[in-house]
Amino acid sequence: MRAVFSPRATVQAMLDVEAALAHAGAAIGLVPPEAESAIAAKCDAAGIDTDSLATAGALAGTIVIPLVKWLKEAVPGYQNFVHVGGTSQDIMDTGLVLQLRAGVAYLQADLRIIANAAADLARAHATTKMMGRTLLQAALPTSFGLKAALWLAAITDSRRAIAQAAAEALRPQCGGAAGTLDVPGARAPAFLQAFGAALSLPVPALPWQTSRAPLTRLAAAIAGAAGVTGKIGTDIALLMQTEIGEVAEPAAPGRGGSSAMAHKRNPTLSIAARAAAMRMPGYVATLLGCQDQEHERAAGAWQAEAATWPALMLCASGGIAAMAEALPGLEVFASRMAENLSRLPEAPLSTAIPGLIAQALADHHAFE
Repeated sequence: MRAVFSPRATVQAMLDVEAALAHAGAAIGLVPPEAESAIAAKCDAAGIDTDSLATAGALAGTIVIPLVKWLKEAVPGYQNFVHVGGTSQDIMDTGLVLQLRAGVAYLQADLRIIANAAADLARAHATTKMMGRTLLQAALPTSFGLKAALWLAAITDSRRAIAQAAAEALRPQCGGAAGTLDVPGARAPAFLQAFGAALSLPVPALPWQTSRAPLTRLAAAIAGAAGVTGKIGTDIALLMQTEIGEVAEPAAPGRGGSSAMAHKRNPTLSIAARAAAMRMPGYVATLLGCQDQEHERAAGAWQAEAATWPALMLCASGGIAAMAEALPGLEVFASRMAENLSRLPEAPLSTAIPGLIAQALADHHAFE
């Protein structure tokens, strides 16, 4: 995720959008084929001084202005065909969409690992009795398999929500100077189809430069997934308490130690998942606040979004990746679960538990 949102990758995403603009222009005759080829060949961020570009962008008000200047200088003879039909926000928004597409794929891959691990635990421990706990107090007996199945159901729901939100949000933005598609004019539909095809993105019905709800819904879905992994982390951390001792995170050299107490085994992966979940509401709140945008282009709101998304994605990725490491290697101590449960009056497991586990597994397989 750091690579996806690195300065160079951010610039490369914008250059990919510039290459797509040239392709779209060529598709309707605004850009000669030789100019399209020359521009595409130079849309490579490998040799760009990103620090200087950032400094120039801060002065200009957007990094796209010095980036377009650099690209024009890189294609002598074809300068007039660079950035045809686009504007700074088109480049930044669509570049962000390309980064989010890559980032969401990483999140979904880790969520899949978590889901598969939870499914394995649900099957393996369907009848492993343990103490149920409500309000942090002993309740009726449950099974560890059901607890894992409930984790699985929540993860599956989050995976589905992210997929649906991404399908709606990850679309190119192209409206031109004022959202009117003035350059392609009547040929705008063909221009947009070629633009989207060059980026392998579905084309929206209208430019969306001040309509940010789909992106905000995606952020909320990602935050929800981070919240689920944080909840799993909370359960693990509580079950790892010394006096409970029913599970343990996978051991690794140097993990979970204490600088002052050598006997400790801290739930560090669960702590990371919980910390990430706790930070997510702030990012989503910022994006919600950015939805109120002025006229055809916001003065500050989309710039705030551009700064918030990388932080949100890095935070979510860290927490989700931590749980993707913790759950597959989770140690389950059935004997300790039985010992703790023996302190309560004997009670049978609910006969509904096998069906509940089966339903969670079926939903998981359906999503897969």
